[in-house]
Amino acid sequence: MIQPHRPTISYVIFRTPFILCIFPLLSPHVATGQDQDEKPASSEQMSLPEIQRDWTEAGEQGRKIHGTLTRINPHNVLIRLPNVDKEKIVKKSQLSKFDLAYLEILPSVHSDSEQYSQTESIWGAMHSGTFPSVAQVREYQVRFPKSPYGLLLSGIATACTSPDYELAESYFEKAHKAISAREKILPELMPATLVTCWNNYAIVLWRQGKGNLAVRLLSEACEVGPKPPEFLIHNAKIIMSENQNRVEKYQVPKKMYPVLEELAQKPYEKSAKQLRSGVMYFSLNVDSPPPLNVLDELLRLHFEGHQSIKERFTEDPVFANLMQSNNCAYEPWCTNCDGNGVFRCPNRCNRGVIAVPIQTLEARGIRGEPVYGTRFVDKQCPVCNGKGVGDKCSKCNGTGKNNTKERK
Repeated sequence: MIQPHRPTISYVIFRTPFILCIFPLLSPHVATGQDQDEKPASSEQMSLPEIQRDWTEAGEQGRKIHGTLTRINPHNVLIRLPNVDKEKIVKKSQLSKFDLAYLEILPSVHSDSEQYSQTESIWGAMHSGTFPSVAQVREYQVRFPKSPYGLLLSGIATACTSPDYELAESYFEKAHKAISAREKILPELMPATLVTCWNNYAIVLWRQGKGNLAVRLLSEACEVGPKPPEFLIHNAKIIMSENQNRVEKYQVPKKMYPVLEELAQKPYEKSAKQLRSGVMYFSLNVDSPPPLNVLDELLRLHFEGHQSIKERFTEDPVFANLMQSNNCAYEPWCTNCDGNGVFRCPNRCNRGVIAVPIQTLEARGIRGEPVYGTRFVDKQCPVCNGKGVGDKCSKCNGTGKNNTKERK
């Protein structure tokens, strides 16, 4: 770390339960617990919450030190002792596995809490059918690009306000990675959000012709909780129905098809209301991040092998809504034409224009004989008469919107 002036350095001996250490005490603006060659802490690290807890030494003795975490860097943590104006640098290698898990999950849960509070009103509005535009939700990704809530919002907004499933797929893919990273550290942290992400990601994958991953994600979503919610099985059955009408290239692979058949026959938690036939359902159910003051307890339960999914199934309103298929929006776009209202020109022209080969005189030989070549010129497509599209979709009558009725 390069400073504009040379700081005054004094040395103090800390006799800690972890190790007898001699650390330089720098002036307040440089006492960061970092080596001089290390980069400054990120803004996420700089805004760590003020939480006092016991930190435990690795090894059999398990000696403890009580203090507040103030900084994290790749190799050390800086802990402020209570009731004294002192901070201690502790190597991560000296901490227990429990503490290391806490350090790994804390920044994610902290940033998730901030972003969830920002997006909470949007999630509530979506439950009543009001979807934000892509422009409205992208601002939430700028501040917390790795937090799943803004990514899920963007994916749903893109899929439900414009039929751009390819762009929606990229948002759900990033959300899937972010949630999976948290689940590896602390399983059952956000079960409803996890199922929501997998389900929504599977829909846009299927619309992109990627049946293998779509079925796998639905299958994994069905493993969360005592029983899968009906909308997951409903979506699996639609894939089975549409699969037979697709060309082989875009069908569910033969190796994965038995998994799809098993999904369609699974017992499920019945929906609170009838689901519409012929359309898939996006889930709008997301858990709020856990309070930071209970993070230690959640980690302790995990380390002791406790599984809380059954309790959440009966007690958590968000998870209960998920199981009853509440807060689920059906696909607004015609599945026959992917929301375009018309089909692509059968001649595969380029916006009503085709390239036509013509023979042209390029040169003459030694004896004056003509040498011909082939060039391409743009002409109006004779199939669509220059319109660039084929016939109007008869299923949606050219509107591009879903006109299905509730099943009887």
